[in-house]
Amino acid sequence: MKKVLALFVILTAVFFVSCGKKQEQGTESKEKVVVVSQGAKPKSLDPYMYNEIPGLAVTRQFYDSLFKKEDDGSITPLLAESYEYKTATELWITLRQGVRFHNGDILTVDDVLFSFQRMQDTPASAIMVSDIDKVEAIDDRSFKIILKQSSAPLLFSLSHPLTSILNKKYVEEHQGNISTEPMGTGPYKFISWGDGEKIEMIAFDDYFRGRAKVDRVIFREITEDSSRLAALETGEIDIAYDMTAIDSGMIEAKENLTLISKPTTAVEYICLNNQKVPFNNKVFRKALDYAIDRQSIIDSVYLGRAKVTNSIVNPNVFGFYDGLRQFSFDPEKAKALIAESGVTNPSFTLSINEGSDRQQAAQIIQANLRDVGIDMKIQILEWGTYLQSTAEGKFEAFLGGWMSGTSDADIVLFPLLDTKSFGSAGNRARYSNPAFDKLVEAARSELDIEKRKELYKEAQLILQEDTPMTILYAKNKNIGLNTRIKGFIYDPTNIHSLYTLEVEE
Repeated sequence: MKKVLALFVILTAVFFVSCGKKQEQGTESKEKVVVVSQGAKPKSLDPYMYNEIPGLAVTRQFYDSLFKKEDDGSITPLLAESYEYKTATELWITLRQGVRFHNGDILTVDDVLFSFQRMQDTPASAIMVSDIDKVEAIDDRSFKIILKQSSAPLLFSLSHPLTSILNKKYVEEHQGNISTEPMGTGPYKFISWGDGEKIEMIAFDDYFRGRAKVDRVIFREITEDSSRLAALETGEIDIAYDMTAIDSGMIEAKENLTLISKPTTAVEYICLNNQKVPFNNKVFRKALDYAIDRQSIIDSVYLGRAKVTNSIVNPNVFGFYDGLRQFSFDPEKAKALIAESGVTNPSFTLSINEGSDRQQAAQIIQANLRDVGIDMKIQILEWGTYLQSTAEGKFEAFLGGWMSGTSDADIVLFPLLDTKSFGSAGNRARYSNPAFDKLVEAARSELDIEKRKELYKEAQLILQEDTPMTILYAKNKNIGLNTRIKGFIYDPTNIHSLYTLEVEE
């Protein structure tokens, strides 16, 4: 009898355990995966290496900066817990306690000091911290930033992904090469590089702001716009960046898709190599302002989802001056300026990256210039080659865009056109004007808002006179989403954080 009773107890225990397992299995939630696609793969996942949107859009998920720019434009602490300006040139910062890197290490002041040194040694990020003289530890959690002079845009710069904080031990273990193996404090942990064409990441369980609600994010490169649209329509991808205006209309017509089409902080322009013929001639450069029918490009290529602008500073960015001369399409005036310039049989090659909208825009520009006697050839380059060749000055002109990642004119005018920023730091036009430099550099240290605006106004007036580049338009960014994706927060800098994403099954 005792044996029978013992057997009954054992069988009962097994029954309840097995039922418990079935119940647990039944309540197990399906992994929530979001697939994001953009038109170009990142050149690197090292956040300091290149100021390029495809890379920063991915690295933002792995890393955090000391500060965060809120939707209303205000700056709040992120990895920093608190901060205080002791003087106009000395900023004390205390780190948030207990923040973990993806490898389990706790964030320390040593990591911050190491990160700042590496920023200063890397061209793309160096431009963000050029006002900093030195960074010194105060204690285990606090440090101070000592500036060369007061810096109005400093906190905005320290909220940009280019100033993300790295783990000193990890970077040194990798001999500084983290371009395909990123590791930070961000909401997602790196899983695989996939040659940049398929980058995978998973939610970081110990993220200091709380675990992300999406378990896995995959970034996929789909170069062809039509292929990216097809993948969105079939559910192969969930979010499609950089959709064309034509494809945007098709997204709007689909019940299972949602379109976001909003202005950015970017401006499209033709960068002219001011050191090469014929663009070393200011009068000839000015002819291009009148030769190009910008509105025609907006109407036919962007279907009205863009606006003509007359400054490299986007109208949505602090420091934009709205009193500049408005551009007019005037081929006869363009011809007169070409004649005045003395340039005969003008010709050049326009380099563009892959992407149908820029190709279409380039074709219209080509036709416009042909009408005024300029022979322009179009050269289409792969994204990485496009970045490298333009940084090295191996071009005559290129069609591109510049995004103000901080929504402040400083991040446009200083890196893009100041003499100190030649080359990969930003000034690919090789433009140099001491009067312009003086105004822009004075604005960096001017803390009075109205005085800063006046300095930027004068700087933009000089640019309109010198015409180191041909300003075109400010276009919307078009993003397609599957309706099951919730919590996507649009960032006008186009470097979207995916921390707030949710999936509705």
